[in-house]
Amino acid sequence: MSLDRALHGLPGDRATENVVRDVLELLTSHPGHRYTASDAASSLSRSEHLVEVILSSLATGYVLKAEGDVYRYERDTAVELDVQRYLRKSGQHSQLAQDNLAKFRGRYGYR
Repeated sequence: MSLDRALHGLPGDRATENVVRDVLELLTSHPGHRYTASDAASSLSRSEHLVEVILSSLATGYVLKAEGDVYRYERDTAVELDVQRYLRKSGQHSQLAQDNLAKFRGRYGYR
């Protein structure tokens, strides 16, 4: 399994992508730390339901280890490469969208 397969069942909208990025950044920055959906949601100031869906999807894809309702990230070389690639791509996409919005506002005088 891989990150791509874990994310396949999730909605492809921008809001979900942002939450996935936040969840992955949180968990990869604290490998081995145990999080419940409630803990992660409060740390990220995100919807607990959406965080739970993302965590369970990542656990199904073997990106995270699940022990009941507790999730943790353990470093694995292959998964780490997938996660870093996703975070880099997601960050570049977000930056591109912000740059385009700034250009549009500059061109048409919106603030």
